[in-house]
Amino acid sequence: MKKLIFLIISLFLLPVGSFAVTGEDIFKSKGCSGCHSKSFDSFAPSLSTISKSYYKRKDDLKAYLRGKKPGIIKGEPKAMRGFINITKKLSDEELEALVNYLLSH
Repeated sequence: MKKLIFLIISLFLLPVGSFAVTGEDIFKSKGCSGCHSKSFDSFAPSLSTISKSYYKRKDDLKAYLRGKKPGIIKGEPKAMRGFINITKKLSDEELEALVNYLLSH
């Protein structure tokens, strides 16, 4: 009986709706971490380079990830186009979280 009461109370305390997803969660789940490291530039810019390049240009980064503007970092690989098709589909909230994560490095 105690377990049943605990279960019922627990259900009422759970948040309604979806759980918040962090920018880091999105970065990892969409495959971004396969090419972009935190501090090492390879064929893809590091998070540090992205953050420095888009410093005070948050709207430009959002527009780029929506496919509305070209990127400002030279040498964008063609493979990134496929990922832009993924980021275009993010909700505004998810995009905001991802951009904040990218700019936090």
